Amino acid sequence: MMTVQGTGQEMGPAPDPRGIEAPASISVDASSVDAARVRAPTTLAESLITEAGWTRGNFGHDGPNPPYLRIGGKLWLTLTEFEPCFSSFHRDRLLFRSKVSMTDHLSHYDQIMVDPLAFEDRFGPRQGTDATFPFGAWLSIREVRFTGIELLGKRHGPVRLPLEPLAVASAIWLRHTGRTGPAPA
Repeated sequence: MMTVQGTGQEMGPAPDPRGIEAPASISVDASSVDAARVRAPTTLAESLITEAGWTRGNFGHDGPNPPYLRIGGKLWLTLTEFEPCFSSFHRDRLLFRSKVSMTDHLSHYDQIMVDPLAFEDRFGPRQGTDATFPFGAWLSIREVRFTGIELLGKRHGPVRLPLEPLAVASAIWLRHTGRTGPAPA
């Protein structure tokens, strides 16, 4: 539960955004954007299953908000490039884990919404407040770094999402609105 600042009222986790459709003013070119993805937000876990070919076995299920994944790094063959990645919770290839580049995977989406449960699961109770992060708002994805994901909100301006909450793959929502061009003002 989180308390809405200034009201003393508690509210639960952010609403399930699957019922929220993209605004009618967004034009969708079916050849360049998957129309189903424009209409239906998905969790990070679901997106890794459908787009990266992961199975439920790639996720951890011990904890209050499963499924979980690991946040790691991927060293490329040049040995000079190292990038943040989503990593399978369990070893699924002999001694190694499946890894998916965060930059590549998130490039299929243009907005992210974080449930307060992700912060509370990773950082402890009462960390899922609006003073910590703009929860329940769709934020435009700008850049992925090891320091976090740079986001931009229409009402919130520039925001940085630490990578740790992404491990709670059930509490991270992604969508592709079909918009192109600069970020919202």
